Amino acid sequence: MDNWKTNLAVMAAKERQYMQQCANYKAMLNRVGYSPDISHGILVEMAEHRKELEKKTKPMLDTLRSYQDLPPDKALAALAIEDKKRQYAAAEKYLEDVLHSALTTTQ
Repeated sequence: MDNWKTNLAVMAAKERQYMQQCANYKAMLNRVGYSPDISHGILVEMAEHRKELEKKTKPMLDTLRSYQDLPPDKALAALAIEDKKRQYAAAEKYLEDVLHSALTTTQ
């Protein structure tokens, strides 16, 4: 009988402990906004939707990031664009010269 009483007391204490833990977990789920309609399938759908949105917005973000390199003033931006055009023309001229010299040395 004593052994049975000891086991019963231990089991009752464990039951109280588990009930308290269960209540704590439920309270935590309520705090973070969990609802029973959230499931693995819904989370997978949301992740797929997010990936689709990222694919759609990536070109726009790349375009916007290219504008970050421009100066804030319109006149300064025009100067920066002209400078890039000059650099491009110089690089193109250099490439032509290199190709022309390569052609003349092979003939």
